[in-house]
Amino acid sequence: MYTVYKPEELIKKLDLLEDEHEDVIKFFNNISYNDIVKQDFAKKNSLYVFKNIKNDNPIKSKIISELNKLNSQTLQKVISSITDIIITKEEDVNELFNQCIQKIKRDNEQIRPLVAALCNVLVERYIPTDIGETVKFKKVFIKKVKNEYEESVNYSSENWTKEKGEKVMILLGTLYNSKTLNDSIMISIINDFKKKIFYKEDGNQEYYEEVEKSLQQLSCLLSCIILNEETKKIYNDLQLDKFLEDQMLIYEEKKCISKKIRLVCKTTIQELRKIF
Repeated sequence: MYTVYKPEELIKKLDLLEDEHEDVIKFFNNISYNDIVKQDFAKKNSLYVFKNIKNDNPIKSKIISELNKLNSQTLQKVISSITDIIITKEEDVNELFNQCIQKIKRDNEQIRPLVAALCNVLVERYIPTDIGETVKFKKVFIKKVKNEYEESVNYSSENWTKEKGEKVMILLGTLYNSKTLNDSIMISIINDFKKKIFYKEDGNQEYYEEVEKSLQQLSCLLSCIILNEETKKIYNDLQLDKFLEDQMLIYEEKKCISKKIRLVCKTTIQELRKIF
């Protein structure tokens, strides 16, 4: 076992981790390793060390504590408790939304909508700046969500994985269902996927591999969105089913993407057609 008493071994072990894991995420959410190495390891009292590290950032500790209490019965109480936390720095707003985003990405389908409902309340708050102006929480939130999306479609990144990409699609769909993300943002995301999927005569194998990943992620996103009159209108206005069908006719002929992905897309088209 790697403990704080062997910092070199712990560093080596953590450096080998590439995929997100719930235990590792929880560790980093509560512990700053840079703080650990500053501690007096001779004390040989890990409970003392970890307790004081967690208390180094009381705002973060409060946020995590309240989010861990979240369920269908405690939603209003948690919303009230978190909105009562006095936040006066943009870095704390960032931390607040980072914890919410990570919770949506890693928790189950019962908890995700509750976190999104919390975000929907939080984005309407303001934070004072040093020059006497105020910045709406929503500005910070949208920036963080945009970064999540951009990382999820950065297919050339060494850190990209199918699992990470799908978690971000779940995040986007959940936030859109709660109307924390509006129609214009979702339209922009779908249009961006359309560009990534569009057949290019001069496309190389790397391009077609990215087409496959884009098709998978778009299908995942659409499956997370609750159907209502607004979403039906968006899909209809974008002619999404026709666009995908036209592209699949080309890809069926050219055979430049896998049969499995073509079937995934055909299933998505069928689901879209059921709407209308």
